[in-house]
Amino acid sequence: MFEHLLVPLEGNEFAESVLPVVRRLDALGVGEITLLRTEMPVAVDQYAVVCEAALEQAEKYLLNVRGRLAGTKAPIRTLTRVGPAASTILEVARERKATLILASIAHRSRLVRFLFGNVTERVVQRSPVPVLAVPPSWTHLLGAELAPGERLARSILVPLDGGRASRSILPHAIAMAGATGARILLLSVIARGSGGSGDPGHEEFECAEEQLYLAGADCAAAGVEFSVLLDHGDPVERILASCRERHVDWIAMATRGRSSLSRWLAPSATLQVLRETAQPLLTVRAAPAARPVGLGAPSVLGRH
Repeated sequence: MFEHLLVPLEGNEFAESVLPVVRRLDALGVGEITLLRTEMPVAVDQYAVVCEAALEQAEKYLLNVRGRLAGTKAPIRTLTRVGPAASTILEVARERKATLILASIAHRSRLVRFLFGNVTERVVQRSPVPVLAVPPSWTHLLGAELAPGERLARSILVPLDGGRASRSILPHAIAMAGATGARILLLSVIARGSGGSGDPGHEEFECAEEQLYLAGADCAAAGVEFSVLLDHGDPVERILASCRERHVDWIAMATRGRSSLSRWLAPSATLQVLRETAQPLLTVRAAPAARPVGLGAPSVLGRH
C-alpha cells in the first residue's frame, strides 16, 4: 500500500489540507510520492497556447508544493495533465502504478453535487486502488511533524455486510493497522427490516456473525489487534455513531461502484459515510465478480 502515493491537488487551500497527512504517511515508509495537478482544456482559437500556459502554471504550483514538503524521506515527483479530473487521476494511478490515492473530502450541498459533481466521490466509486479520503477539519488537528510516540491512527472501524465484496477493504485496513499500530473494530450492522419485518431475523444474525468470524481470523493471522461489534438499525447512522461512541480515528469500507444516476437517487452506504464523516475514510472498489458467502442472507449493511 505504501509503495507509491498519488496526491491530486486542485491548486487551492482546501485540497492542500492533505499535506500534513502526506508527511505522516511518509513517516510510515512511503516509497515514492507523485503530486498531480489536472487542467481542463479550454475551447478557444489558440487552444494549444492556452493549454501550454495552463500546464506551465500548474507545474510551477506543484514545484512550490514540493518545496513545502521538503524533508520527506520519499522522493517527490510532479505531474501535470490536461483532462477531466476524476478520470485523469484514475488514468495516472494506473499508468504510474500508484498503490494509494490521497484526496481531500469536499462536503458540498446536494444541489452543488448534482450540478458540478464531486471529484473525490467519483474517484472513490471507480478506483481499484485504495483511496484515503480525508476531511479538511480532521487535518487541521495534525501538525506538520509527527510527534514522538504519536500514532496516525489508534483505531480503524471496518464495517462489513453479508457478502465477500465488503471484505475487499480488509487487507488494506490490516496493512494500515499494521503500519500505524492501530486496533481494528469489525462492525456488522443488520439493517432494519432485512429479515422481512422490522426486527432482524436469525439468519441475518448468523450471517453477520460468520462475516465477523472470518474477518477476525484474517486480523489474527496478520497479528493485528481487533474487536467485534454486532449492531442493528440504519447502517450509516450506526457507523457514524460507532465512530463517536468508540472514539474511532479512521473508517475503512469497500464500495461496489454505481452509475451517476444511481448515486444521485440512492447513494450507497460508503458514499453516504464519505459525505458525512468527520474521520478519514479508506476505501477500495470491490471486484465486480464478488458474490455473497455464508447463508446467502441479504446484505447486512445495504448495497454499496
